[in-house]
Amino acid sequence: MSAQAQVIAFPTHRRRPERLLTLTELRDTYGRSERWWRYRIAEGLPVVRWGGTLRFRASEVEAWMGERYAS
Repeated sequence: MSAQAQVIAFPTHRRRPERLLTLTELRDTYGRSERWWRYRIAEGLPVVRWGGTLRFRASEVEAWMGERYAS
């Protein structure tokens, strides 16, 4: 009984996890008030709840905003 070994290439580049933004950073980055963002959260804006605080992935926020408010 002979078995052939399969070689699996080790990934030379790894994708770094996306940095999570706080509500303050989101407000400063996109230029809207905290109140405006809280309304968007109530409408279903993707949010990560991290130890009682809200965090956001910029890519998810941009995709959600593009779907919802694209002209």
